Amino acid sequence: MLVNYEKIMKRVKHKYAVPVAVARRAEELEDFGRPKLDPEIVKKAGDKINIAMKELEDGKIRIRNEEMLKILTPKVK
Repeated sequence: MLVNYEKIMKRVKHKYAVPVAVARRAEELEDFGRPKLDPEIVKKAGDKINIAMKELEDGKIRIRNEEMLKILTPKVK
């Protein structure tokens, strides 16, 4: 399953937040979470990482503290 990374970046302004959010959501799915996608899409996605990426792309999950991520963004001169 292909995920449109550009669509994700329009939703999430900090590129470093994407892998963190996807990893946390994949852990939730592994432990106790239920996918927020149609079962057909979940079947196509396969693993938990792809499911989490697709949820983020579709806006089914979001990052709550984007302001905190500004601290993590490197300042390059």
